[in-house]
Amino acid sequence: MPISDFTAKLLELEDVIIKDISSSDTEIHVFFSLKRRPHTCPHCSSVTEQIHDYRTSIIKDIPFMGKKSFLHYSKRRYHCSCCGKHFYESFPLLPKHCRITTRLAFYSIHLLKNRYSVHSAASLLGISDSSVFRRLKDICYPKPSSLPKVLSIDEFKGNAGSQKFQAILTDTEHHRLFDILPSRSQTSLMRYFQQFPNRKKVAYFVMDMNQVYRDLALEYFPNAKLVIDKFHVVRYVTWALENVRKRIQKQMHPSKRRYFKRSRRLLLTHRKKLNEEGVLALEVMLQQSPDLATAYHLKELFYEFMESESREEAVHRLKFFRIAAQASELEEFDPCLTMLANWAKYILNAFECPYTNGYTEGTNNAIKVIKRNAFGYRNFSNFRNRIFLALT
Repeated sequence: MPISDFTAKLLELEDVIIKDISSSDTEIHVFFSLKRRPHTCPHCSSVTEQIHDYRTSIIKDIPFMGKKSFLHYSKRRYHCSCCGKHFYESFPLLPKHCRITTRLAFYSIHLLKNRYSVHSAASLLGISDSSVFRRLKDICYPKPSSLPKVLSIDEFKGNAGSQKFQAILTDTEHHRLFDILPSRSQTSLMRYFQQFPNRKKVAYFVMDMNQVYRDLALEYFPNAKLVIDKFHVVRYVTWALENVRKRIQKQMHPSKRRYFKRSRRLLLTHRKKLNEEGVLALEVMLQQSPDLATAYHLKELFYEFMESESREEAVHRLKFFRIAAQASELEEFDPCLTMLANWAKYILNAFECPYTNGYTEGTNNAIKVIKRNAFGYRNFSNFRNRIFLALT
């Protein structure tokens, strides 16, 4: 087999005749032409082998051995003796009116899967940002046709399509992204959910403490059990404890104030997870204020409630916590008690449901990375395609 054939095989250029290859520290230039063969005229469908002339095109190709690749393609222009028209020979790697190969375009999309920004991918491959965006628009992720059994919803700050927040829907049971919506408003969510015929088949609706989500779920998913994710519940208690610490900290000497601020993790960590040294340091902190000791005790009671193994046990522990919080008369815990009064029914459902919002929150973090790398997206369609491309 000729050396040129081995080179063509290495470069994955089939049915080509390589004439020359030049190389520098950063670039590889391949000069080639295609094997001559009969062509069908696109105008009159007659077959011809008559060549009118040759023209050279310089095409950007996928990088090879860490270097940018350029194909110098000597392409034939055929003459049709039946209709008198001229046309170029076909080349599978090169779409019509393009100066980059198909595989380079697909490779740019592959880089976006690895959470490169569009500009970074374009710079790495030596092509324009608009070339990558054109390929991104060619990718279509249609709206799903049916809702999953376990549906989770959350929002994230996107700023795309003139909307401040976008909504994310996930299939929590199978850990997959379900859809990205341009707005989290009640009107837009209502229009979206109305289009699904299997709304009654949704068994669980996992959400945070958002009244809009609750009202929608009650109206559109009559057979679904509403579940509040535990993460959003624990935050209220940790915020209350932090507010007590800050109040007491302001009354202390500056040296003690700095110590308290730096040791806040001791207060937030579950007592049984502290080592002996941490327990001793914690006891010193709690001796500084009865209010702080009470707030810490309430936090520990709530952690025990969150560790309940059944709904019955959770109901008992939650009742004990609420009585203790009311008896403490700490104003910082009032928002927590109000939250429990409004949402306790759905929080307790979490102890009978094996699903949480963990996958959705993780997906949200990945979306924030994509958005930050790109310095934001203004076009929602591009943003949605970008998210699906990276996360599916």
